[in-house]
Amino acid sequence: MLPVLRFNGYGENSGLLYHSPHAVMYQEELYPTALHLFEALKFLDHRPDLADRIRECERVEDVSVISADLAEYTRRDWGTVALAKMDEVLYLKFRQHRELRALLLNTYPAELVYAESGDHFWGDGAGNGRNELGNSLMRVRGRLRAEGGMPP
Repeated sequence: MLPVLRFNGYGENSGLLYHSPHAVMYQEELYPTALHLFEALKFLDHRPDLADRIRECERVEDVSVISADLAEYTRRDWGTVALAKMDEVLYLKFRQHRELRALLLNTYPAELVYAESGDHFWGDGAGNGRNELGNSLMRVRGRLRAEGGMPP
């Protein structure tokens, strides 16, 4: 049985979260957090003005609120591409931040569980959630390991 690593927004593993304060470069634009980029991707191809609004949002706490307010403009296929987009966003984050890449790679072979009782999709939902953030991180970790882990 694999060891389980439970993480949240506190402590040494908080950098694993999509809203940790680590900027992500995407298509020559700098997004303050991976969450900013993830939410902006809902609009980037067809409403770049709305994506810019999210990218320029100063408080990470407001990103999801703004995105929810713009829900009617979300790309139609978002439900089918969202998890792959999260994988890509997190991959960019961990490729661009060496210390975070080391943090993620050093969790191997543990099962990663986002210990967030109030989140039944991204988190463990107090034991009955989907843990999609943990699943995404494990996929990204596998991809980084397959690439050789720690390039210069």
